[in-house]
This record gives sequence, structure tokens and C-alpha cells, in this order.
Amino acid sequence: MYVLAPLAGYTDLPFRRMCWKQGMDQAYTALIDAGALIFGNPENSHILARGDDEPWLGVQLMGSRLDLLEKAAPMLDVMDYDCVDFNMGCPVRKVVQRNAGAALLKTPEHALECVRLLRDLIHKPFSVKIRILDDRDPEPTVRFCEKLESLGVDAIAIHGRLACRVYSGPVAMDVIKAVRGALHIPVTANGGIFGVRSAKALQDGTGCKRLMVARGAIGNPWIFKSLADGTEYIPTHGEICDAIREHLAGMVDLYGEQQAMVDGRKIILAYMRGRGYHRALKNPICKMVSWNDFEQILASIATDKAADERLGISADATLQDV
Repeated sequence: MYVLAPLAGYTDLPFRRMCWKQGMDQAYTALIDAGALIFGNPENSHILARGDDEPWLGVQLMGSRLDLLEKAAPMLDVMDYDCVDFNMGCPVRKVVQRNAGAALLKTPEHALECVRLLRDLIHKPFSVKIRILDDRDPEPTVRFCEKLESLGVDAIAIHGRLACRVYSGPVAMDVIKAVRGALHIPVTANGGIFGVRSAKALQDGTGCKRLMVARGAIGNPWIFKSLADGTEYIPTHGEICDAIREHLAGMVDLYGEQQAMVDGRKIILAYMRGRGYHRALKNPICKMVSWNDFEQILASIATDKAADERLGISADATLQDV
């Protein structure tokens, strides 16, 4: 099973729809902050948007204050999601500065108290996403996960890098494997999947049948087709152009034209990155402010007749720096 990780600023409804088309099995929303949910942040509707065509979607909650989590949990519990997932793995600065995400792992007893509270309040399936606690010794991570299981957590996803390393360095597959061997609940392995080869290495190294794809899906929804088929799928130039148009059109529907054009800049660049497109095609993207601008940019990209000749390169080799 291949699951799309919650990626702040990326895994919104239009992004997920591109991945569903290519065979994704499950997905999560981007992070929703407990305080933002309670106080009605205007961005909530974008983060929480679920399409009628999405077969399975979990909502990803973050926070560290018990009073806010206590109010947020019942709100999510009655919303149309298949699972509530509590994030204790995000290493992004703006998250850890709030003592949320991966910062919770520095105070494991408080982290467990948060989980205990949420488990008591949430009637849906409830899961937790964490990072490893030690990249050499599996024991601390195993002990922590056993405590999570004892609190009634239904599943755990583990990113096999320390929070301080963010996305750099090797994935500690042996730590994830030890956790999987110790628990009776499903364990999802996360970290470093950019194609068939890296996914197989993570599966073999951890023994996990559930794998979570994160940055490897940015600009490359076809990764799910590759993983399902077991062979690297290289999209054609025409498929890339069509995907860019469909993705940006979905963003306009969700956010409105002005915000979609600003947020869509990184989306277009992600589709082009690592695929040999000329730098001159990329420069106007950073100034795009209207759908008319986008149409002109896409028309310029579409005229790159030599693109198909450059695309026959393994995604594992070209996209992992996204």
C-alpha cells in the first residue's frame, strides 16, 4: 500500500487528485493546527477540503497544548474523514517553534499525554506519525511506540530520520524494522522514496508493506503508477503539460485565481525540475500573477519539442533533490 504523506503547502485537494489518478491508495490532508481550527483561521477551508471523489482521506492534526487539543479533537471527529492522525514528526521550523510536530518527541511524557487525551476523545480510527528517536539504537523508538500502542493508537507511521536531520542522511531502516517487529498494529515506513528502487529498498529494509511517499510525489504524481506497476514510469512531455494545466485549474477552483497563481509557481517548477527543461522557460513562472500569464507560460513550455528526448531518465536519479 502506498500512502501520500501530509506535506504542508502541497497536499491539498488538487495535488491529491493528481495522485489519485495515478493509483495512490490513501492520503492525508496537510497539517491543521489545533488552535487555527478552534479559532477559525480562513485557511482552514483550503486545508480541510475533501473531494467527493476521494476514496480515503485522513486529517492530520498538530498541536501541543492540551487545552487546544481537547477542543479540536471533537471537531475533527465529526468531520468527513476516515482517520484522525496526530503529527509528532514534522521538523519544519514554524511547527517545532510551537513545540508541535517533531518537537513533541523531546518531551515524550507530554507527547504521550497528548495522545492519551486525543484517543479518549476521538472515536474514528486514530493514528500517529513520528520520527525515530535514535538512529543507532532501536530501543528508545521501540519503547515509545509500544507505549503509543498501549494507549490505543490504531496505526503508526515512522519517518526513519532524526528530526534534527530533517530530510538529509540515510533512513534508519533497522529502527523501523524493530518497531514493526515489536508492535501488533500496522506500521508505515516513511523516508527517501523517490521511485521504484528506493521504495523497494525501504520495503525490504523494514519489512513494512505500507509505505509513505512524501517529497517524491511533488511534481511527480506518476510515482504512484511506478510503484503500483513495479517499473519506473516516465511521463511524456505532453502528459507533463496536461498535468500542470489540470493541477493549476484545480488550484484556481480551490483558492481563486490570485492565490492560485502565486502558490502555483512552485507547483509548475516542481513538474519541470529534474526533467531537463531550459532555464529560460522557468524565469517567467516566478512573475506569474494571472491565468493569462499561466496560459502564455504553458504555451512556451509546450513548444519545447526536444523535451521527450530528455525525459528517459530514472526518477530515482533525478527527482530526489526536489
